[in-house]
Amino acid sequence: MIISTHYFSASCNCDMSVLIDCSICTPRRRTLWRPTDSFWMKKLAAIPALVICLLFGTTLHAETGEAYAGFQYASGSYSEAASQALNPTLLMGRLGKYINDWFSLEGRVGAGIEDDSLNFPGTDISLNIDSVIGVYGLGHIDLNQVASVYGLLGVTRAEATVSSPGLIPNSEDEAGLSFGVGADLDIGNRISMNIEYLQYLNKSNFDFSAIGVGFIFGF
Repeated sequence: MIISTHYFSASCNCDMSVLIDCSICTPRRRTLWRPTDSFWMKKLAAIPALVICLLFGTTLHAETGEAYAGFQYASGSYSEAASQALNPTLLMGRLGKYINDWFSLEGRVGAGIEDDSLNFPGTDISLNIDSVIGVYGLGHIDLNQVASVYGLLGVTRAEATVSSPGLIPNSEDEAGLSFGVGADLDIGNRISMNIEYLQYLNKSNFDFSAIGVGFIFGF
């Protein structure tokens, strides 16, 4: 997925070995409302009830054979050694199934929905994620009846395009080992909110990761 900057640096004489780095270059008095002691007592009294709901609220625990689907909005980070990161955004679809109560297999497909660009002397360079396909295993640990965390390990193939005004876009694809961590919070009716960090690709010459938020629907 790495693309040499010499492709884009026709107007720059520096020797750049990475994609993203270039060294050249009288008011009326009013009475304000103030909260009373009883106001604060009512607010404080609601805290234990909230905690009880979070810790002991009922939910449907994932069981062997249960399937789920979901989507995720992710903010990506592409960087090369000693260079500024580019941050394209992605939309990912998820489909998985629990092999047992604590382990699931999942497939994902997604694509970039917004590119990101950097300004070099005389030109702009944009990066867009064309596609992301992956297969992952997730190990889940329940914290309580409404929240769980998981670790993720699998393989991802990603394709990206680098473009600049007046030049032909250049696309490349890479595949490699992926790993990450995440958390799910049940909100009822077999729907969960999700937050996740995923290292999609970690190569010797570049790094591509993302932080995502989304929803999961059990069925």
